[in-house]
Amino acid sequence: MAGWESRKKLHEWRVMQHRGRNKVLKASKDPVARARLCAEIPSPTSAGLHISESDRISALTSLPAFLFNGPAVDSGQSQITSPSQGRRSFLSTFPAEVRNIIYHYVIGYPTCRSLYDYYYDQKEKAKAKIELRPRSANTKVSRHSKIILRTPSIFLLCKQITREALSLLCLQPFVIDRIPPWIMGNPSPLSIINFIGRATLQNLRFVQIKISLGDGTEFGSGKVWLRLLNEILDAWSERNSLVRLEVMFKLSHVTRPNMWFYELDDYESLVNKLNYFEFRYGSKPGLIRWEHWVIDFDYAYRVGHRNPLVRVHPDPYIWQGSVIEWL
Repeated sequence: MAGWESRKKLHEWRVMQHRGRNKVLKASKDPVARARLCAEIPSPTSAGLHISESDRISALTSLPAFLFNGPAVDSGQSQITSPSQGRRSFLSTFPAEVRNIIYHYVIGYPTCRSLYDYYYDQKEKAKAKIELRPRSANTKVSRHSKIILRTPSIFLLCKQITREALSLLCLQPFVIDRIPPWIMGNPSPLSIINFIGRATLQNLRFVQIKISLGDGTEFGSGKVWLRLLNEILDAWSERNSLVRLEVMFKLSHVTRPNMWFYELDDYESLVNKLNYFEFRYGSKPGLIRWEHWVIDFDYAYRVGHRNPLVRVHPDPYIWQGSVIEWL
């Protein structure tokens, strides 16, 4: 049974949904309120994790020391001169701003959606190969095959390019916003370690975890996320490089008491596990930033403000996916 604090939060979410609906309804009738609401609603573009200057310094100082044995270079402002006269190189020809644009284009963490899509693509290719073999081969497709991620070639060119590109990559957040594929007949989704290795998880500096609750009626979405979170925290408890962890809860159907009777217990367990991890293994107090959004059909309302911030669908910052997407 959920505690008093959790039940109080559920009441707060319902109040926020009521206020958000009233705000949208008022905007539909009053042109002035409509113009004000349209000005407040952010554009439907992905909003990245805000990284403060102190977090940026902490992330870059944890990079491998061998990259910084040469002369110090500021990848945001300085420009490298070619050691040999009469020759042009990538570092001497392009200013730092242009190089950063190229790095952004070449490198970046994959999204959970692309990782899971790649899994299904590989599975279909494996099935096609098996169908072409004789039946006597009797080969089966593995349900637990791992995704193989390769190091981008740009990291293998030279020390200076590796330093600049890796510094840029470390400042990008990795977003966990979907559960892994749930294969028919399995009691639970595949392990996220099949898609993101433990070493990769342990080397991430900035992570966003976006947890969907209140999605399904036949099973608890909170229990699914608890399993996923246990795998992630188990890897991070062994070792982690986290500078900032942002946790977003996406709360659906908050007015349905039967659904949230058990879902609220799972929400409480998720929060307790994250708080314990921050206390025991976090690099600093306040490692985790919390964010709650109440999902209401084509709108979402930010919890924590008397006048709720409203976002509309589609919005890639909130609506990446739900717990039932891969069923």
